[in-house]
Amino acid sequence: MKVVKMLGLVLAASLVFAGCSSNNASDTNTGGQQASDNTPVDPFRLPEPVEIQIIKSVLPDLTMKEGETIEDNEYTRYVFDKTNIKTKVMWYASSTDYDQKMQLAVASNDMPDMMVVDEKTFRAMAASDQLEDLTDVYEKYVTPEIRKFYQATDNKVIDAATYGGKLLALPSVGIQADAPSMLWVRQDWLDKLGLQPPKNIDELRAVLKAFVEKDPDGNGAADTIGLTGNNVTLSAQGGGLHDFKGIFNAFNSYPLTWVKDETGNIVYGSTMPGVKEALSVIRDMYKEGLIDKEFALRKSPDELVASGKGGAFFGPWWTPWALTASVKNDPKADWRAYMIGDKDGKYNISSLPAAQSYLVVKKGFKHPEAAVVYANMYDQVSHTPDEKAKNLIVGHSLWPLTMITDYPDAATKKHELLLEALAGKVKPEELDGEMQLVYEQALKDKANPKANADDWAAPQAYLVGAGVLELEMNAIDPVFSASTKTMERRWANLQKLENETFYKIVLGSLDLDAFDKFVEDWKAEGGDTIIKEIEEEIQK
Repeated sequence: MKVVKMLGLVLAASLVFAGCSSNNASDTNTGGQQASDNTPVDPFRLPEPVEIQIIKSVLPDLTMKEGETIEDNEYTRYVFDKTNIKTKVMWYASSTDYDQKMQLAVASNDMPDMMVVDEKTFRAMAASDQLEDLTDVYEKYVTPEIRKFYQATDNKVIDAATYGGKLLALPSVGIQADAPSMLWVRQDWLDKLGLQPPKNIDELRAVLKAFVEKDPDGNGAADTIGLTGNNVTLSAQGGGLHDFKGIFNAFNSYPLTWVKDETGNIVYGSTMPGVKEALSVIRDMYKEGLIDKEFALRKSPDELVASGKGGAFFGPWWTPWALTASVKNDPKADWRAYMIGDKDGKYNISSLPAAQSYLVVKKGFKHPEAAVVYANMYDQVSHTPDEKAKNLIVGHSLWPLTMITDYPDAATKKHELLLEALAGKVKPEELDGEMQLVYEQALKDKANPKANADDWAAPQAYLVGAGVLELEMNAIDPVFSASTKTMERRWANLQKLENETFYKIVLGSLDLDAFDKFVEDWKAEGGDTIIKEIEEEIQK
């Protein structure tokens, strides 16, 4: 849950909501958008108060100021003051409870006026005619800033949110910075042992062996761990912490992702030959004690890192936000990020879908324009906040609807801007609201290194993590990210088959050749049918 909380805050802080196509109104319009009847509108505020019903996913450890509630707090009041939108919470829940209740609400058509959903849910709702057409209100209200974000994806996000010729959602932009899985490693341990950063799998194994056997923390005990893992999945599609995605990618394989193979056929990434090679390496590393022996059972691998026992793990560019406890406990902990290449030295990654989530409006809601006005406001808060908004955390779960808005390459752009600002080439006031804060944190951390872990984290993410993104990557584009009829019925069982087989292979209770049986069973139990359905869907 710590990871979920940090993801919500970090991703929303660095991403942004967007919108639309090249034949839309001119991007040079900086005032209110013009309606087809030339009636001007305020893109940030509705003329009269409008109440919308929402549902909320909240964190179990959410804390609020005295007198505040999920429905009435400084975030909801700011939204009402700025937009004339008053939100009413139908219900709220956390984690999987929220997902289950949300899916039940969709199935029973007992939905809120607005909600943010994933692509699978969006397409199911669109097919069931549950969504309001946003085409006209989008054209009338959307700001030029949001259009630019959409256009930066070649309007792929608009295509993804269009169903039956109608724009049925405001899509988020997939931040491609989350695609690479980086090896975050204790540079101070490398330096102490006289080691170079690993560039490939063989060098990684050598580094991990040294971390386990050569007492890098200098306490005289054999208590350090090489590579940490997690008990949820061996490989995550997006930015996961403590998985082994970076190892799979080093064998040109992309678990959990639909891609095209060398012959141009659609394949499920978890069945690719390279996956077997990667499993063999992970299995051997585990047997040799280079991977945390308890990783499959351990609830929180973050604790190993925080306590100074873990020396390396895979994670995305924003990982420093998850390292604050490590730095607080040991200011000497020097975390750096590197990519692990394949046998040819290439850095393989699977790109993220153009759109990551969708803001939808229930069909029949009388004020669908409220969705666009809200998106405009949230985008403004993320990039050019007023004085009051600067005290509100972008991405905090108390926002009525948390969105993601920015350019697909936002993290790289911000990395470059921060470097230029620190070098005096860009004035701090020319940075957006978020980067002004990061710039100030970078100055504080430079003046007093690691005195405040929170001041260390953001600059480290943008300077170090996002700096790795400038390496040349071999990016494989996914061909499908939604769902099919057979997936709806069979996917849970197929995922269970995959997870159990992969973990048992790594832990040694199944032979490596069990992978071949897994591929055979996966195809027979619905996989081949799903591939045919995807091919048909793509051809539509």
